[in-house]
Amino acid sequence: MLEKLFSLGYAKDFAERYYQLWGERALRIAEAMEKPLPRCFRVNTLRVEVPKLTKILNKKGFQFKRIPWAREGFCLTREPFSITSTPEYLSGLLYIQEASSMYPPVALEPKPGEVVADMAAAPGGKTSYLAQLMENKGIIYAFDVGGERLKEMRLNISRLGVTNTIIFHKSSLYMDELGIEFDKILLDAPCTGSGTIHKNPERKSSRTMEDVKFCQNLQMQMVKVALENLKKGGILVYSTCSLEPEENEFVVQWILDNFNVEILPLRYGEPALTKPFGIELSEEIAKARRFFPDKHETSGFFVVKIKKNE
Repeated sequence: MLEKLFSLGYAKDFAERYYQLWGERALRIAEAMEKPLPRCFRVNTLRVEVPKLTKILNKKGFQFKRIPWAREGFCLTREPFSITSTPEYLSGLLYIQEASSMYPPVALEPKPGEVVADMAAAPGGKTSYLAQLMENKGIIYAFDVGGERLKEMRLNISRLGVTNTIIFHKSSLYMDELGIEFDKILLDAPCTGSGTIHKNPERKSSRTMEDVKFCQNLQMQMVKVALENLKKGGILVYSTCSLEPEENEFVVQWILDNFNVEILPLRYGEPALTKPFGIELSEEIAKARRFFPDKHETSGFFVVKIKKNE
């Protein structure tokens, strides 16, 4: 089994870790990540109603299936020509977005009129979905440090008709300078990206445990800032596209140990790990969710919904 993971190009450390976490399934997960994911899109209800757009696309020969956790989300099963060349795409009626990355905004459940932060926002897929769920009412403070990605984000939110978002070319670690208490915060955290091998195959061999530790440290800093700037009773959704427990379950255990919070249940995905590498974690962590390429046809993904107690 390990030989097969090595033959796919995985570094020894990570092949052994994955076998320890998932046994024989580790190979099925790895093999599923060798295949491209289905192309998925989200209907932009700021510009068009779902039935209207799906009808237009059907007439052009596109076929798709609904994403269970995203009312506006679909994955293409037939694409007669590139959907990104359609007038509907170019005029912002739809946005190309991977199925798993639609879940954090849905899990956050932002409401019209709320004050929301997106702590790592570019290129704007999740931010624009938040705006859509908020019906462009209320305000989103969107932070990112990547200059090029922010240029792409400005184009995206303009094309999609998002008007309730302020973009900051700044690390969200300094968001307390605004002096705002947020109703809800989305932190799709910077991570090692080990769940995205289908589009970044070099990560099989280039990542090290030092990278995992570096990301974990940054993730904890960002979570701390998020919880300090969240209203009592407010909601934080934390997500990564990493397979590593250190960036997921161990971060959540650290949150439970250091803050007055509770984990809220999520409906979709598999329960998060409560005994990774034989280390016993809080049973509450099973309320967090993991998505796997072999089962959900998504990238490897982790989502947890946290309420800050009064």
